[in-house]
Amino acid sequence: MKIVNLGSNKSSLGKYISSTLLENIEKNIKNKKKVLLYLNKRGEFSSLVCKKCQKLYKCKNCDCSLTVHKSNKLVCHICLFSKNIPDNCDKCKEKELEKVGIGTQQLENKLKSYFDENKKIFRFDSDNIKTVSEKKNVLNNLENADIVIGTKMITTGFNIKNLGLIGIILIEQELQVPKYDTEEKIYQNISQLIGRGNRVGEKTEIIIQTFIPENDTIKSITSGNYKDFLLKTLNERKIFLYPPYTEIASIEYKNKNKNKSIEFIKEIEDILKKNNKNQIEIKKINKIMKKHNYFYSKIIVKGDKLRESLECIKNITLKSSSLNINFD
Repeated sequence: MKIVNLGSNKSSLGKYISSTLLENIEKNIKNKKKVLLYLNKRGEFSSLVCKKCQKLYKCKNCDCSLTVHKSNKLVCHICLFSKNIPDNCDKCKEKELEKVGIGTQQLENKLKSYFDENKKIFRFDSDNIKTVSEKKNVLNNLENADIVIGTKMITTGFNIKNLGLIGIILIEQELQVPKYDTEEKIYQNISQLIGRGNRVGEKTEIIIQTFIPENDTIKSITSGNYKDFLLKTLNERKIFLYPPYTEIASIEYKNKNKNKSIEFIKEIEDILKKNNKNQIEIKKINKIMKKHNYFYSKIIVKGDKLRESLECIKNITLKSSSLNINFD
């Protein structure tokens, strides 16, 4: 496994494809080996920003940026709202709108422009595989491809024979979910991805690209030492009281009215505090998420016997289909 610093290893294909990765792609193709490139971001660019006023184009229904697709569309990957890319900024009327980040479509375009036409490049994501007939052709496409570009869809259930190289384009994209088990989920994801290679009688090179190679989380995940990673993770969870040393649940309520959403979750919080005294710990999530035109308010609850502690809100839970409780 090789870690490549994107900040000092740029290739002719831009800052997201290092010279190290590009050289290894060429070497494996020359040796008749397949290449798998992992990028868990659909679309062409991650977002659209105005250079002058810094307006970030966001979904009108969800609290997330719109992804730039090569069909000249801005698309929300949560509710599927879409709109044409404007000619100038809605806010300041500036014409210089900058497409930032990278998605699977852009990666595909860059590689197709670099390699000759007889090199088969297959993009494996939900934009490219929608119909039943397309799904039936997946195995055939994987069999014939020289380079496979895949999102998380590729990590399980599909085997790629004669796989010489796996490249993770930008590992820090996986760190954007602020949860206690983020490191574990990334480790599992990378392990599943690596499992696409290193089959019996085959040796697969692994290249992981990042702009932050000294980040503690990335160093821990990419160390390759599962035992050390496990001991470190368990020690941290013991200190901060996370599973398996306690129980944890997220309680989330949605409403199209933002204030009603906040008020309802506050009522739940007050009932829990009144009935449980010092038996549970409640963390309020201050950021109100907007998805599908609903406002989501959330609290995180920790405790040793959590299901018993939550009995006091059972009647409210049964009456409201907009209230969701998830146990970790």
